[in-house]
Amino acid sequence: MDNTILLRCKSCGKELQIPAELEQFSCLYCGEKMTMAEMVPPAEIDPADERLVREHLIDCIAEYPEYFRRFNRVDYQPAFDSYMEGIRPVFEAMNRLVCAQLSRREALISDYVAQFMADWESFHQKDRRWKGKASRERMLFDDKLILAWFTVPAIRELGLSVSEDFTELLQKEFVKKYPKNVFERTTLAQIKDGFKRRRLCFITTAVCEAEGKPDDCAELTAFRGFRDGWLANEPDGPALTEEYYRVAPLIVRSIDVCDDRARVYRKICRDWLEPCYQALRKGDYPACKKCYTDMVRHLQDRYRIS
Repeated sequence: MDNTILLRCKSCGKELQIPAELEQFSCLYCGEKMTMAEMVPPAEIDPADERLVREHLIDCIAEYPEYFRRFNRVDYQPAFDSYMEGIRPVFEAMNRLVCAQLSRREALISDYVAQFMADWESFHQKDRRWKGKASRERMLFDDKLILAWFTVPAIRELGLSVSEDFTELLQKEFVKKYPKNVFERTTLAQIKDGFKRRRLCFITTAVCEAEGKPDDCAELTAFRGFRDGWLANEPDGPALTEEYYRVAPLIVRSIDVCDDRARVYRKICRDWLEPCYQALRKGDYPACKKCYTDMVRHLQDRYRIS
């Protein structure tokens, strides 16, 4: 194109070819309005940024052990804010490095994801628990929860030009290497929405929805009648129901984001809800109560929900 100048957007870092005669324009990528004087020239690579990313990328896991335990209504938001501010310098440095080398953008992001995966495995190999199959699987699962609840949504919340591409590739490569540890990319807004009480039979509703059953199906109707009738009149019934309202949305959100939801819901139906429903049909309410309570406790433990 004749009479154009190649510069970078001050907001998203994308390269733009701007007609020299324009005084004001909007970025074709992010829509930011600016003048020619506000555009960013080709940037120099800061060795300090390279060193920061190389040495501290793994910190987003290594410096936050057991952060998954803060996934609850009270602790999550302050923990998330602290986590995001902790990782901000590293990812802002990464963003500057990528924006300074836009012609290598895809390769650089791929290299940073590969570095994260290599550093992550090297970090865990120093832990003696990594040698045991059961303890290694638990460590994998716990780190997956941190990635799903903190790392990915925090990077996305930073809103950097690398945020979406980095988290998308990280999720893809992690699941590719560890296919039993599926998780989905999510956002802070989606996670916070999962804390809300919107329906009453949270786990049962999610399972029935996954099987294509309506909200007034026989199973949901039976469980709601059990909750509002026999269980409500038990000495510990109201307390169990209140506790269920607290943890059930977190369990459902964990399954939806941190697991193979179709497989997990099938297993919950087979191992827990079907026996509960059969007990209800027989009028064996104590057996239903025990089975359902055992299910909730099991899922709380699996997804580390306190």
